Amino acid sequence: PDNPDLLYNIGVINMEQGNLQDARDAYKKTLAIDPGYINALLNLSTTYVNEGNGLIDEMNALGNSKADIAKYDELKEKKDSLFREGATVLEDALQSNPDNESILTQLKNIYGALGDNENFMRIKKLLGE
Repeated sequence: PDNPDLLYNIGVINMEQGNLQDARDAYKKTLAIDPGYINALLNLSTTYVNEGNGLIDEMNALGNSKADIAKYDELKEKKDSLFREGATVLEDALQSNPDNESILTQLKNIYGALGDNENFMRIKKLLGE
């Protein structure tokens, strides 16, 4: 219960099996023991992005009826909320890891997917792009 590497690996296995909430729980336990565990931070963020990406297929399958448009808007807000949650994990991680390229790259990708140009450009600048 106190081994961050084992807890992290439990998270990885759960994530690979699509058990995103169990993966999040394992990554959070890992981070409670070792707050600087970069891969746990990245994967915790990824669980939110993966869940959001899972909604995209459902969104794309909708038609043009009024009900479908309403459902699309609802799913889009949920997807964006999940992406923002993933970004929050990484923004918090940046406080203690301001130069970590993996964190910055993943954060840039999330902001790009959200269409958040201001933050996208801010992260690009931090990456030296």
